[in-house]
Amino acid sequence: MPTTAELRPAQQVMEKPVRSREFQQHIHIFRAVAICLIVGAHSVPSFEWERRPLAGQLVDTVCNQASVFFFFIAGYLFQYLSGRFAYGVYLRQKFKTVLLPYLLVSIPAIVISVWFIPQEGMWRWFYDLPAWQQVGLFYLTGKHLEPLWFVPTIALYYLAAPLLLALDRRPMFYWVIPLLVILSVELGRDGAWGPVNKAIYLLPAYLFGMAFSHFRTQAEALSRKYLLLAVAASAACYAALVEAPVEAGSLQILLKLLLCPILIVLFKALSGKIGNRLDYVAHVSFGIFFVHAYFISAFRLLWTMAGGKSWVGAESTALFPPSVLLFFLHAIVVLAASVAIIWAVQKLFPKHSRQLIGA
Repeated sequence: MPTTAELRPAQQVMEKPVRSREFQQHIHIFRAVAICLIVGAHSVPSFEWERRPLAGQLVDTVCNQASVFFFFIAGYLFQYLSGRFAYGVYLRQKFKTVLLPYLLVSIPAIVISVWFIPQEGMWRWFYDLPAWQQVGLFYLTGKHLEPLWFVPTIALYYLAAPLLLALDRRPMFYWVIPLLVILSVELGRDGAWGPVNKAIYLLPAYLFGMAFSHFRTQAEALSRKYLLLAVAASAACYAALVEAPVEAGSLQILLKLLLCPILIVLFKALSGKIGNRLDYVAHVSFGIFFVHAYFISAFRLLWTMAGGKSWVGAESTALFPPSVLLFFLHAIVVLAASVAIIWAVQKLFPKHSRQLIGA
């Protein structure tokens, strides 16, 4: 734990937040790595890990809930760029680059889920509703395609932006983050209120990102000083999750939050060596987020058809043999296919690609 002497500089930083706005290359790298992990997380269910449970758990624990990283980065960049914040402009920009592509990219998945293949895991009464209400609920929850819960959830943060900035102007309230982490561990990510439950669960990640940006000089210094402690704590969480994934599952958010300062220190140290190699992946990360699940589903369907079998929902999900090497190849192919389609859309619609696919 930091000593009283170490906390005094943090209070001084509270009074005089850092104002420089240079490009944050290490955060850009972080975003690229985060989207790769998210693709990995959604690739995990395609493999029959029951035959190699330890290998499956080792992989899943790394990738699972990598969206926590995205919320941390979103909070960091929100605070970092808040000096030029205007609520109306902010909401219009988010509508054009996040909500509009969400509405458009969702259309195929919603059409399939409403009129062709019922989506599993819906409420029992859901498919008794008129089609237009099913469509509306899919858009409100993101349940029509696995990763898209992210958009209705983060939209709540967009609406709450003035409140979040008011908190940032009174940074003593950032001390509530440890309590929110405990609450998230206790409540878990899911609940009857869908995006609201997820927004509450991920609030400490978003606020941690904001706080890290607000006090970034001090935060980076403390991260370097206590790096070994953070590594040890994250290793303990990782071991617990691998050993008892069901009982320790609520520790995922703690693991990912412990990894955030570790990864920032790492990527800042390596940013010169990595250079701009991951820039394009980072730049189109939102687009990858929107489209990659379509490729995962397509691969599952094609593999099922190639085997002469019929699609039977969840039973058709775990299709590939439990190989870590094949898992990495699968994730790389999904990532490459996503980047390729985004590149094609950018070339065909250079002025409107961000509105179409978020990149």
